[in-house]
Amino acid sequence: MPGFPNRVLGTTAACLLLSLAALGSVGARERSGPDRDAEPSPCITEASLRLTASPATVLYGQSSRLSWAVTVPRHCTGVSITVAGALVGRNGSRQVAPSANSQYHLVVSQTRLGVRSQTSASAQVAVTYPERVVIAPDTPTPAKLLAAAVAAEGVRTIELRCGVEIDMTGLSQLTLSGHSIIASPGCERSLSRPGPLIYVTDERRNLALFDVRGDRVALSGFRLRGPTDYLANGDRKETAIRIVPFSDHPPIEAIEISNMEIFHWSGAAIDVRDAAAPGTTRGRLTNARTTLQIRNNHIHHNRHGAGFGYGVNVGYGAYALIERNAFDENRHAISGDSSNGAGDYSGYTARDNLILSGGGRHCTDSLISICWQTHQIDMHGEDSTVLGGDYCCGIAGETMLIERNTVLYDAGYAIKIRGNPTDKAVVDGNAFRLGSQGSAIAQNGDTDGDITRPIQVRPNNRYGIADPTTRLGRCDFDGDGTLDEFMTTGVTWWARSTAQPQWRYLNTQPQMLAQLELRDMDGDRICDVVRTASSPLGGSLRKMYSRSGTGAWTYFSEVER
Repeated sequence: MPGFPNRVLGTTAACLLLSLAALGSVGARERSGPDRDAEPSPCITEASLRLTASPATVLYGQSSRLSWAVTVPRHCTGVSITVAGALVGRNGSRQVAPSANSQYHLVVSQTRLGVRSQTSASAQVAVTYPERVVIAPDTPTPAKLLAAAVAAEGVRTIELRCGVEIDMTGLSQLTLSGHSIIASPGCERSLSRPGPLIYVTDERRNLALFDVRGDRVALSGFRLRGPTDYLANGDRKETAIRIVPFSDHPPIEAIEISNMEIFHWSGAAIDVRDAAAPGTTRGRLTNARTTLQIRNNHIHHNRHGAGFGYGVNVGYGAYALIERNAFDENRHAISGDSSNGAGDYSGYTARDNLILSGGGRHCTDSLISICWQTHQIDMHGEDSTVLGGDYCCGIAGETMLIERNTVLYDAGYAIKIRGNPTDKAVVDGNAFRLGSQGSAIAQNGDTDGDITRPIQVRPNNRYGIADPTTRLGRCDFDGDGTLDEFMTTGVTWWARSTAQPQWRYLNTQPQMLAQLELRDMDGDRICDVVRTASSPLGGSLRKMYSRSGTGAWTYFSEVER
């Protein structure tokens, strides 16, 4: 339009679009059938229809009223009218309570002489969310709600009630920044309770279900089940949780993955990466601050034959605290990629973990597959050689602190650092099923084999320990009236329910089962761990107990029960 400003045209168009969204929009007439060129029915071409939603924006859990009116010529018969797929009369209304932004359609159709004609109108209802969104077993379209709540501004917590099972098949890379997804109190994973479940069944190559990009994120108390319950190969490398902070984000203050069961993800259960801010070499996750914490999880059966198959992988310059987890049937329980290639090196503190005997299987990804057993705690080197293989040597990460872990895996090395760290690797106070330092711990050097920063292996590591899973105590550690199994490794204590057989961390203590009694000392119906010790007040022997097996040693001052 000559002389008419483009800005005014744009504003006018925007206002028209907003009006249609609020009042409903009439769609084009459509025809289908064997003779699409036949003259359309006047019952459709001359129909008048209107669909509105009031209010057009609702808070999640509230309702909007859809109202419609249809007028067709008097002589018309066989006309079908639907709203949101349900047959309705020519005039009416109904309440809707969408879980996410939704568009509703009013469709008027007729089939005449084998030709179907239709016309339609639509109305949209926008949904806003409170800070806390609750998903229960009877919540309609829970996957749609979870995806929408994660994407919405202002949502801080998504709470999963007891018995919730959400199929997220087809969804991936749900971005978390300032969000928490947790089990409701009393519904969270425990000794005898599995916790709510989120799962997928589709092949998704190397995509993650959840991408943690920002700060103050917690995932806690529920199960994440992947689509691969076998030893995968090729490009099947899906991940449950990938943590990659935005590169322009300030240093991370708090990300926690806790009390989860994560299984059947052939790439990794948890993949941690970092991104350096522009103009810097250090990322958002460093060894100076253990603000990413992965603790008290059961991570198992994450398997891939040729690479990947990680319980926890830390790379691209990231750093993580990995503690009090039970690992089983992963190719590597804990793995590391040396750096981001630009001077930011990776590392981890791994302490008080239990690595069970399963997993470690590695196979060539070729027509003729050759398999062997690899190691469980790993850090890649940056270089590769023909004889040594991929990432076998050179610089291997920055700081690796491997402390007070129990490693029952004995089919290959427990620990292998594939090169020289830029700072240090320390192995301190661990218990190994393998019989010697040489069989439990290995290190490669640079491309010439030179080890310039050897692993600092402290003398307090123990080798050749008896299998603690064959010597168990029994007592009720969660007050459900059923005896649970209790295990001591010489480093840590663990318990598991016979109904939910997953080891859970209780305490870091050196006492073995033969030195302890298991009974309820304080009358709370939960088992305590008791030992006899000398009193500092005079050398006499007095009972000490650890409340519920998780507390510090306390002298029992009352009359012994």
